[in-house]
Amino acid sequence: MSNILEMKKVDFPVATPSVVKNVKENNEEKALLNFEKAENPNSLKAWFDDQDKVSTDGCDDGKISFKEGLASYGKGLIGIVKSVKNHPIKTLACIGAGVGIGILTGGAALPLMAVAGAAVGAGSIVYGGYKAITAKTDGEAKQAFETMGNGTFALAASALGSKQALNSAANAGVKSANGLATNNPITNLANCAKVAPEALSVSARNAKANLLTLTTGKIHAHCNELREDTMPYKSKPNDVQAYRFNPNGTPEEILANNPGVFQGEDGSFYVKNKWDASAPFKIDTSKEQMIMMYDGMADMAVCDGEVFAGSYVDTAAFKADGTLNYQNPASLEYGKVIDATKQAFGKFKMFELGTEIETLEGVNVIDPGEIVSIDHAGNPYVVMMAKQSQKVEFVPKAS
Repeated sequence: MSNILEMKKVDFPVATPSVVKNVKENNEEKALLNFEKAENPNSLKAWFDDQDKVSTDGCDDGKISFKEGLASYGKGLIGIVKSVKNHPIKTLACIGAGVGIGILTGGAALPLMAVAGAAVGAGSIVYGGYKAITAKTDGEAKQAFETMGNGTFALAASALGSKQALNSAANAGVKSANGLATNNPITNLANCAKVAPEALSVSARNAKANLLTLTTGKIHAHCNELREDTMPYKSKPNDVQAYRFNPNGTPEEILANNPGVFQGEDGSFYVKNKWDASAPFKIDTSKEQMIMMYDGMADMAVCDGEVFAGSYVDTAAFKADGTLNYQNPASLEYGKVIDATKQAFGKFKMFELGTEIETLEGVNVIDPGEIVSIDHAGNPYVVMMAKQSQKVEFVPKAS
């Protein structure tokens, strides 16, 4: 009997704390493994719930299968969807900020945003690649491939949007962007980088104009209202003689070097206004100025140097073969009279009666029969439509 009892005797493990701990950890690992199999950590649901960065091959060593790497990369490509779902306010705020900058600058900042997006995208691809190579866990490897997908999306979106960015910037006054848009996204992206310096300065100028227009209620040069719903025109040829104003020297020397100029009681310099003797044309000695002579010194005016540079061509070349050789005042000799022909391109824009327009001559209010003329440099002028239409030819809008 004693032998039988001895044969049936069984040794049971003593429930020591270490044994209990091991059993508990084993059960938890089995439960986690069962959960992963049931939920499929490579699924979009697990990705949305941030439960996809786990090992599924039993070796959490930073080496994942091609299929898992491709799946993580694909999730990165549509990362914006997850951001909208999990962080809607933050994501929409970022998108809204980008749209706001585009509107505030009239589109001038879009090349800058395209370049920035491409730089971030390229950086994410490089960083993700490095992290994939050095990953020590499967979760780190999956995150690395997802980062590369995020970067690819940012780079592709920037490249595909670069053509529109260049066109918008050109319309907003970034002159170097004119004619640069092509059907090649890579070329367009490179051109966005090329025009970035001018785009930055024009963005600041346009943003200031839009803010002033918004806060004062007056239409300012370069604001968005002067770019929308306009009618392009080209001025009919109009011959004039002009010379570059010389601001150097004493008042006596200035008067001697600039025919037709006189000094007012306020110390400023003027030329007579044939049409209104009480309102002579003031000369801004801090900027390039051209003195215009339509009938010798009997009919004179003052033209801003920047406006002149984009409005008047050399008369001899124009009449010989139609060449538009625009005259830059900075390259002209002081006081030397030249023959110039007006060939200005601009736009007309209609505003409601009573609208206040901030012009180079001051604030003008739209009266019946008046319209706003916008020159090539973006400066607005209030003119009589009936009179101005006789001086210009309307041209088709650029497609």
